[in-house]
Amino acid sequence: MYNQPAFIRKPNSLGIDEPAFIKKPVALGIDVGYSSTKFSYMNGEEIVTGSFPSIALRGSRATFGSAMESMGAREADLRIEVDGAVYLVNTSELEVISSSAIRTENDEFSTTKEYTALVYSAMLQSQLRDISELVLALPMHTFTAYAPLLMQKFRGRHEFGHGAFTIHNVSVLPQPVGAYSYLRYKNPSAFVAGTFCCVIDCGWNTTDTFTSSPGFKIDHERSGGLPGGAARVLREISALLQRKYKGRFSNLDRIDQSIVNETPLIHLGEEIDLTPFLQAALHVTVPIARSVLTTIKTAEDLTIFLAGGAGHYYRAALRETLGCNVKLLDNPRFANAIGFMLAGESFCRGRR
Repeated sequence: MYNQPAFIRKPNSLGIDEPAFIKKPVALGIDVGYSSTKFSYMNGEEIVTGSFPSIALRGSRATFGSAMESMGAREADLRIEVDGAVYLVNTSELEVISSSAIRTENDEFSTTKEYTALVYSAMLQSQLRDISELVLALPMHTFTAYAPLLMQKFRGRHEFGHGAFTIHNVSVLPQPVGAYSYLRYKNPSAFVAGTFCCVIDCGWNTTDTFTSSPGFKIDHERSGGLPGGAARVLREISALLQRKYKGRFSNLDRIDQSIVNETPLIHLGEEIDLTPFLQAALHVTVPIARSVLTTIKTAEDLTIFLAGGAGHYYRAALRETLGCNVKLLDNPRFANAIGFMLAGESFCRGRR
């Protein structure tokens, strides 16, 4: 997909203005989370989003998947080449994640070839081959260590088995800055005079806190991040289920999907209502909420918003611990990806 060129005038070799066509700058925001990869770009005046699980399989399993694909199965799989290796990325969110899938949940995730394969998959899904500004993000506690590496890795020309893609510039932001940018775009009236804005971003494996003035002056003393998100709650639910029903409950994605969709979990052919297990597991969110309070110090001068796919797990503990209302952003799952894209558009305008 290509944006229509913008009409401008520029001087020719004689110094006379003449019409010329240039391509409108294209920004792509990609939010590679431990659970899913989200992306966003503009199609005319419309914001487009997409997502898929953050799982990239390598080697024999990818070869097997290709063979299955030839039989008409797993049509959503992409074959992505990274440094001579082939990764299979399933871009369909309708399929249930296999219990054999193992997610990467360490701080070095952004340095892996799997991460690169997921970024390439999002680029391919967007169909944007000439990208003016790619905006990525990192959890706040890993930002300083890995941001320069990502900027260097993804700037330039890329070929991963689907033709050439060119990225002219790469920006890396702290994770919750995306939700903050989205909030400024979607609801500027949310910034109340005399208060700072605090965005708490709860993801699969991290919780980040970003505090800023309405004029975007970052309060570094009240911003930070730490490991801990949806996976912590889901593992506690898994342990509680195993104690009562025996057997394995290792597929956290199935548990998460049942809770989000408010449907019973099917286990060994039986339906299990997860509501009481969720309530019993939410105590694990309290230490994270207390850590957030330690970071922001006080909520008395803050308007607090909650973003991220795990926000619904942590909202109650945050409200009780912080002693104030915690507003859930609309479209919290895609808020960061959209915000990254909007920031990229702003960076492009600034350079022009």
